[in-house]
Amino acid sequence: MKKIVLFISLITLSVATYAQQDKISNEVKEYIQSRINNQINVGIVVGFIDGDDVEYYSFGKTALKNGTTINENTVFEIGSISKTFTTTLLALKVNSGEMNLEDPISKYLPKDVKTPTRNGKEITLKNLATHTSGLPKLPSNLMQTDPNNPYVDYTYNDLYSFLSNHELTVDIGSVTDYSNVGMGLLGHILELQSGKTYEELVIEHIANPLKMNDTRLVFTKAMKNRLAKGHAGLVETSNWDIITLGGAGGIRSSVSDMVKYIQANINSDNVDSKLHNAMSLAHQSAYKNPEQKVEMALGWFIEGGKFLMHNGATGGYSAMAALDKEAKKGVVVLTNSNENVDAIAIKLMVPSYPLKAIKPSIAQFLDKEIINKGITKAIASYKNEKNTNEAAYNFDVEQLNTLGYKYLQNNKPEIALELFKLNVEVFPEESNPYDSLGEAYLKMENQDLAIKNYKKSLELNPGNDNAKKVLQELGVTLKEVSVSKEMLESYVGNYQLAPTFSIKITTKDGRLFAQATGQPQFELFPSDYNKFYLKVVEAMVEFNANNKGKIDSLTLFQNGQTIPGKRVE
Repeated sequence: MKKIVLFISLITLSVATYAQQDKISNEVKEYIQSRINNQINVGIVVGFIDGDDVEYYSFGKTALKNGTTINENTVFEIGSISKTFTTTLLALKVNSGEMNLEDPISKYLPKDVKTPTRNGKEITLKNLATHTSGLPKLPSNLMQTDPNNPYVDYTYNDLYSFLSNHELTVDIGSVTDYSNVGMGLLGHILELQSGKTYEELVIEHIANPLKMNDTRLVFTKAMKNRLAKGHAGLVETSNWDIITLGGAGGIRSSVSDMVKYIQANINSDNVDSKLHNAMSLAHQSAYKNPEQKVEMALGWFIEGGKFLMHNGATGGYSAMAALDKEAKKGVVVLTNSNENVDAIAIKLMVPSYPLKAIKPSIAQFLDKEIINKGITKAIASYKNEKNTNEAAYNFDVEQLNTLGYKYLQNNKPEIALELFKLNVEVFPEESNPYDSLGEAYLKMENQDLAIKNYKKSLELNPGNDNAKKVLQELGVTLKEVSVSKEMLESYVGNYQLAPTFSIKITTKDGRLFAQATGQPQFELFPSDYNKFYLKVVEAMVEFNANNKGKIDSLTLFQNGQTIPGKRVE
């Protein structure tokens, strides 16, 4: 399975002023070059603001195949940075008196939509803007009929159906629990209140005033001509069309446009007063939870008490924006790869931040070996390098997976099959290699082996919804696991995995929940009477009993690690 993740000025500000000396250090430039040269990213563009000075740096191509050189005017998907546009629009409505942060969402939704409540409390606009609504990351009825464009078929009626049938599992306002559906809902509420589409609101109130002509949800012809193709590893991906939940991550833009946006957020002297006041409101601390170690403005994350930050990711793109209003500094980093670029932005804002050295991907070496020697000899070369020169390359699980999908996409399933088989051999306890191998067997029309590998993937990661879906489509009946309330109650307690890290297990209405130190609470789903998995991350928890039958520990399985935790209360 391909790893797909979900889910920043008037005329004087539209002309960049360049510093007399480089603001983007050689260290950062060399780091960017190493990411491109080692095929971690395809292209990266940076815009760095320091007072009145702006410097751009770009390296790489718009596509691995027949790509052109990227620059600050190249168009990317910015993913969840769109959320800061949504909350700026909300702040405009609040300042004008048309809306109030404490308004319940039911005030703006159709009367036949039953909005979720808990303990007599309703979700407010502020809850949506600070991720404290209790709504999940994604709606449960997002079927993803097209995995390459997962939001394209999601409708407003789907959204209403989700809201009317969803049951909250945490108290509203009690924790920050990042919610794409919540922020997408906020964008839709703004549509209902104004009678305009979300894109029309973005253009009218933000893009046009700041002369951001390449900032839209729907590509203009000019934007399409300068589009950087998205990539998941080495495989070109489709663009994500996010309309119903556009407020959560549907915007496309360029670094030059986003620099104007960040400049307006930093210094609004030359910005329309209404927009300036809205941005100021959106920057104010609106929720703080010391236990979670999180502080939220409206849509923006507040780090270190002064940095406003937000990143974003879609199927083939990653993005990061940050600003320090007091120091009048800001940064935007956009890439046409699904590999995170946060470190680049953090380094520019905090020069002491260490950049981790980039190892070349073994996939590059192996790809050349396949071309020159064929797949059998290439695999032998791979094994030799792993045995004798492992420190020189990045051998993690995604390297073979990414290369395999390159060949699968290029209609060479027999080579992809061998690469996925190798990945299973090297990483027998990882779920994703089996999922990918199952897909290759399906491509080769070997249904029996496809089913076998999808089952193994699901065994290792019961939260693999892709494997469940494919198995059901192949006519496989999956066992439903039910655990009694009494058994769930026996797991309740606090489990210490490290001196400063523990997991608190609780139950509610016959469901099991886990909350790790400094993190939100997440539901655990049973795969066996004592084994549970999370849907938000690839992780499993197993409860262990002593020789008297009493639960005295749990084991956390995550990222290839097995971490025991003793029950302390």
